[in-house]
Amino acid sequence: MNLRPRAAAIILNDKNELLVLKQKNPHTGFEWWTLPGGGMEAEESVIDTIVREVQEECHLKCRPVQLIYVSEYVDYTINTHHLGMFFLALIDNIEDLKVGFDPEVDEQYIKECRFISKHALKESGIPIYPPVFKNQFWEDLQNNFSSYEVYQRGKLLK
Repeated sequence: MNLRPRAAAIILNDKNELLVLKQKNPHTGFEWWTLPGGGMEAEESVIDTIVREVQEECHLKCRPVQLIYVSEYVDYTINTHHLGMFFLALIDNIEDLKVGFDPEVDEQYIKECRFISKHALKESGIPIYPPVFKNQFWEDLQNNFSSYEVYQRGKLLK
């Protein structure tokens, strides 16, 4: 089984809207929201991964400051155990926000990069991954991440 560590940034603007990427599979048309981030490269730290991925995908310079969630799930259809680390991060150059790219794929999945409110996220009808960012995250944010579960267990996909 393959292990795929992933690191992502939780970035909020001054309205407490969450920075998300809208992705679309060019073959199936399936759309989903996700946070900027991606797989760790060999000999790269979690922090370096987040900084690189946010720059590639959103053209923003970020500073990860706190680990908020760790999630995992196993996808037997591709024989991969996914491990995700989600850090609260700050940015200074919000005016540079624009859709970037994923250098690892020929056909780009990233279609949009923007801040979204809890309400707009729910109204979009588009799923967000990991699902903790649909509801639980907003409650944890409101409570300043006190007494919350860092570990988010995922499902086994068969």
